[in-house]
Amino acid sequence: MDSSTNPKKTVRVGRFTMDLPGDAVFDGALLELNGVPVAITPRFIKPRVEREAQKNWRIIEDRNRGKAEHKATRKDLAQGAVIFNYDHTRITGEGLDGEPINKVVHSTLAYQWFNNLKFVLGNDSTLNRENQIREILDSILLSGTDVKQALCYMEGCLTYRTGNEGVYVDINFAERPNLRAKFTSKQYGGAANQYLSERNKNGFSPADATAWIMKSEFQHRTYRNTKRTVNNLVGEEIIEASTEKSAEGYLTEVNAVWYYPGEPNRADKPEIRLDLDYSYTTKQPPKNGTGFPDQEETHSVREEEFMKIWDDALNSLVSK
Repeated sequence: MDSSTNPKKTVRVGRFTMDLPGDAVFDGALLELNGVPVAITPRFIKPRVEREAQKNWRIIEDRNRGKAEHKATRKDLAQGAVIFNYDHTRITGEGLDGEPINKVVHSTLAYQWFNNLKFVLGNDSTLNRENQIREILDSILLSGTDVKQALCYMEGCLTYRTGNEGVYVDINFAERPNLRAKFTSKQYGGAANQYLSERNKNGFSPADATAWIMKSEFQHRTYRNTKRTVNNLVGEEIIEASTEKSAEGYLTEVNAVWYYPGEPNRADKPEIRLDLDYSYTTKQPPKNGTGFPDQEETHSVREEEFMKIWDDALNSLVSK
């Protein structure tokens, strides 16, 4: 594809920016804000979000109908959001400090439509977080791409002070239907993460692996496997291709990943991962072995194009 007809654009993901081709399209995100999950789905009209919220409310209401002490509650907010509090459970007993425990916990779920996006906040495991969810809902209506102290999801940003956060953004490409990207950034504590190459791989036994390779006609190729410094962060870059026989023919997948393990308890050095994946299916095994499609095939992503998209994204990845 001629890059002059598809110029680059700068996108904001997490607390970073990077350059992608002009046909890059936001395909969904999950933000984790101090224990509250915020799922963001594009291409939703407001009535569709309202119908989904109402459907789930009926399920929740029926499930909680028999609870004598606390019924499920629904709150319709002025900005169009709706909050459900449900599954109230009383916890009694003795704490680790010997003090008695007698409290009620409940789940909270909220829906909000904004800018053709569906926001779902919380789930069954989100306990006693209504106030925090309300703060996030207020932030959604103020979201933009120029917000300071913000966490971004490509289509907008939420004002959020750094701390205990995770960002997962999915991206596809309008003119390259089999090309996908994913950006991940996560702060964490505890033991330091390992590089991908240092992790234990629980694979087949040698005999089982050989049998599977022969049966699936598996092929593998490594393009890159090295350390790569991005934005002064020493990460690991791996680009591989594989082909195996499937019901539809021969599936070839090209996977590129750059991974920085981050440092525990360092808000400015989260775990970061960027993936770029391309796949295609052929009726016969690739003529030149596993890898990118043959040059004569139309509407395919060539090796040079894939590597340029990848290198441009990594070379431009900076904290904002």
